[in-house]
Amino acid sequence: MKQFLFLVSLLVTQFASQSQADPGTVQEKLDRYLGSALMAYHFNGVALVAKGDQVIFHKAYGWRNVQERAQNDTATRFPILSITKSFTAMLVLRLQELGKISLKDKVSKYLDDIPNGDLISIEQLLTHNSGLYNYTNDIGEEDSALVNHPVDRNLALQIIRKTPVFKPGEDFEYNNSGYYLAGLVIEKATGKSYEENMRELIFLPLQMNRTGQDYTAVPPALKAIGYQFLDEKQQKPYTYIDSTVSYSAGDIYSTTGDLFKWTRAIARKEIISPKSWKYALDRKASDYGIGFRINSFFGHDYIKHSGGYPGFASEFIYYPKEQVTIILLKNSGNYGQDLWPVTMGMSEITLGLPYDDWKKRVPVILPVESLKENEGEYSGGKLKIRFEVKEGQLYMILPGLELGLSPESADIFYPENFNLALRFTRSGDKVDGVILHEHGKDTRLKKGK
Repeated sequence: MKQFLFLVSLLVTQFASQSQADPGTVQEKLDRYLGSALMAYHFNGVALVAKGDQVIFHKAYGWRNVQERAQNDTATRFPILSITKSFTAMLVLRLQELGKISLKDKVSKYLDDIPNGDLISIEQLLTHNSGLYNYTNDIGEEDSALVNHPVDRNLALQIIRKTPVFKPGEDFEYNNSGYYLAGLVIEKATGKSYEENMRELIFLPLQMNRTGQDYTAVPPALKAIGYQFLDEKQQKPYTYIDSTVSYSAGDIYSTTGDLFKWTRAIARKEIISPKSWKYALDRKASDYGIGFRINSFFGHDYIKHSGGYPGFASEFIYYPKEQVTIILLKNSGNYGQDLWPVTMGMSEITLGLPYDDWKKRVPVILPVESLKENEGEYSGGKLKIRFEVKEGQLYMILPGLELGLSPESADIFYPENFNLALRFTRSGDKVDGVILHEHGKDTRLKKGK
């Protein structure tokens, strides 16, 4: 641990010396923000921000390899995980334009023994409407000895053939099985491997020379080690899942620079026709189009995708109207620790919205009786929140969201993965409200219905 603390202090010194230039500029704010995220253990990786064709910020933070004291740099390769789905979807659309595949084709035209294969269209594989059982549900940390080595495709297919979750087209559920099968369809339709198709039709035309599909084979000096835990208490590497397991649902690795080439292709409507891009970027189910999420952030429309796996996380987001691109690749974190909370702050800085730097928070232990004082319903305007103590922890409960909170003091609480702080207020000796601080502003809620 002493060695790691030395390394952290080295990074603090480096960050402090690099944050003095251009105070108040967007670049300085981004640097300070990501430096604060680094110190709070919410970011360790590489970030790129661009306006149109111009990269306005590109910088690496933290450690590529703690043991070797090797820092990340802007050329470091990372797994992009489920961002792979955007590439797979565009590959299918390109093959449709070449007359090899139709989105309306049924899966049974290409693959045998797939549940509901006569009903599921290729499009439904890509829009998470297939209803197929998600094969990665059956892969966890306990399977690392198996999935960190090449795996026969029959293993994934055996899981995919389990009882479907719903009838095709009747619901939306994010699903890796659909994209895994899309890779097999590509191979069947073209007579070439998924990797060959991807390289010939996307990587080479875009000159994505630092991008590929077998992370294990990348020389150690060029890639980041993924850390499931990376702080002053522990630095636990996590062996990355083999590309034969993630396949067309998540096997691509890349750099922030290469991914910027990809986002420029999205902006310029390259690789596929403008007509195909328009179709892909129209919502089909929930907020998902074909290979992309389409939504808005404080009124700013975006196109995005993200990825996550123990040790790594990825995020790219493009705001078409503002022509703003943000790309983040990270080599630390566990299940449930994605990059969206960090991306929100970077979006706010770049779009000129209020934001907060990250703060390193240290939890304290409070008696259950103290926690229970905060239980109840709180409301302010249209916002209503319920707080409840479960198994000795205070939870913030909203429709569709339940966040565990840690106490920083008797009245201040925070969720582990979000840049949010809550301060409970009192009238006399009773709690009468709560102040939520997020996105650079306070929201006050009063206790009681």
